[in-house]
Amino acid sequence: MQAFFNGRYVKKDEEVIRLEDRGLTFADGLFEVLRTASGRPLFFQEHLERMIESSIELGIDFPYAIEEVRAFAEKLIEKNGLDEGELYIELTRGCDINREHRFPPKGTPPTFFMLAIPLRKIDPNNWKEGAKVVTYEDMRHKLCIHKTLNLLPNILAKNHAYAHRGYEALMFRRSPLGKYITEGGSSSYFCVSNGRLLTPEIDNILPGITRSKIINIAKEKGYKIEERRILLDEVLVADEVFLVSTVSKLMPIRQIDNRVFRAPGETTLVLMKLYEEVFQKEINS
Repeated sequence: MQAFFNGRYVKKDEEVIRLEDRGLTFADGLFEVLRTASGRPLFFQEHLERMIESSIELGIDFPYAIEEVRAFAEKLIEKNGLDEGELYIELTRGCDINREHRFPPKGTPPTFFMLAIPLRKIDPNNWKEGAKVVTYEDMRHKLCIHKTLNLLPNILAKNHAYAHRGYEALMFRRSPLGKYITEGGSSSYFCVSNGRLLTPEIDNILPGITRSKIINIAKEKGYKIEERRILLDEVLVADEVFLVSTVSKLMPIRQIDNRVFRAPGETTLVLMKLYEEVFQKEINS
């Protein structure tokens, strides 16, 4: 398989990244993950705009125009002969001469690469019967609105879930009123309670692309939506719970720790169908 690295196509296992790259030494960078289908990266504009907005705020040069990246990506997908897959994009601040906390001098070129890889395997029963998730304390930094490379807390959360036979973690933070949910290691969460659709507000969590699409779909369908701080205790007594992400799409939840839910619930099924229509429309556009 091939990869795209700083303006050229290389073998995926070729050693091209310098050891002094700040993505390696400081996790000083950003990433995006997109679904691919029919030779195209899906919802490309939204993902790249989010990455560019974060790069501007964090002062990392973005080396290409969006349409250039799209062309590079589509050629890479073609080279790797992918039908359904994932496109991983990474941008770092570039390389230091020696490892140094201070930002490198102006004009230091950033590192930009893409991987086009097969779609990860997920048990299809997770969509039919619902997935199990496991609660885990959110130990991350205060830059969660950006999709940074600082993923160790996410990795610990997800592997805690795997160790307890879960699909994903449900992270929470603490407040004087009790534990409140944030997001998963790589997912956003929704619950249905008394006919209302609830989801955590963007309060140091990622503004997920799939999350925003589900909110728009639900509004068009006439659901009442509340974006606010949601206590874990509220989630545990909700009628339905589901998670969303680029790879998971919309996935019902059948269990949180020891609490079991009916899954998929009625509202979840409606939104699953509507999101699939949007997804297929994007493929065919």
